[in-house]
Amino acid sequence: MMWQFDFHIYYQGGKAVLLGVSPYTVDGFFHPYPMAVLFAPFALLPEAASYGLYIILCIALLWRVAGKRTLWVWLAFPIFYTLFVGQVDLPFALLMCVGGAWALPLALARPQLGFVVAPWMLRTHGWKGVGRTLVVSLILLALCFLLRPNWVTEWLTATPLLSAYSRHDSNFYWFVSREWKTILTFVISPLAWLAAFFIRERRDSWTVLHLFAPVTNVYSAAALVEWITPLEIILSWGAVFWVNGLLHDGAPMFVIGISILLKRAVEVWKDRRRLYK
Repeated sequence: MMWQFDFHIYYQGGKAVLLGVSPYTVDGFFHPYPMAVLFAPFALLPEAASYGLYIILCIALLWRVAGKRTLWVWLAFPIFYTLFVGQVDLPFALLMCVGGAWALPLALARPQLGFVVAPWMLRTHGWKGVGRTLVVSLILLALCFLLRPNWVTEWLTATPLLSAYSRHDSNFYWFVSREWKTILTFVISPLAWLAAFFIRERRDSWTVLHLFAPVTNVYSAAALVEWITPLEIILSWGAVFWVNGLLHDGAPMFVIGISILLKRAVEVWKDRRRLYK
């Protein structure tokens, strides 16, 4: 059953931390050890109560960032599916919006999200922000190594190959074969990441990098929730129907990012027309 599927894995990973055993004994837990450590407090509660707390946290963060749009923005498939399976891209991205550099260390638990958000946040928050990120990151990593000194080796051993992850891609690499996805990930993604440091607007930076992120799924676009409108909601469900609901073989959710960027381009064009009139 897909309901709470991912949340159950995170929860079991957190419980493994509390029991002093490796979270990589949990079926489906391939994440960096900081993910298990972050979910350890959730594992102190019964799983149903913990999932309820997760939903409340997501809704509260959505309301903080999106305001009244929260009443309908969850209808976008990536948002709906995130809440349904209990994924972390949405709450982590929202926490980074609210907490800034203090929350960026969450990327240690979700590197593919860190790929999207880090360039803009590091450049915008300056050296003080970088310092805050480093301090919190070092504290989290120190705790992780204190609890499990060999977690990096365990994680790398347990993690499937990038080519296995790529079958779920919902980025621009969705168009190409699995072999080419791996090649393009190592060539184009780093170039896109470096270029993002020169993009001024957070919306543009996050959206561009989302389209080239190394590992994406149908819920990854939840990180773009601030800029989702009814048009993106329609496009997201169109992407689901495009693949006949076969979500684990990837879906063209990049239509959300393209739509956001196209609307941005129209805004720039209109501003320039007004300027030169």
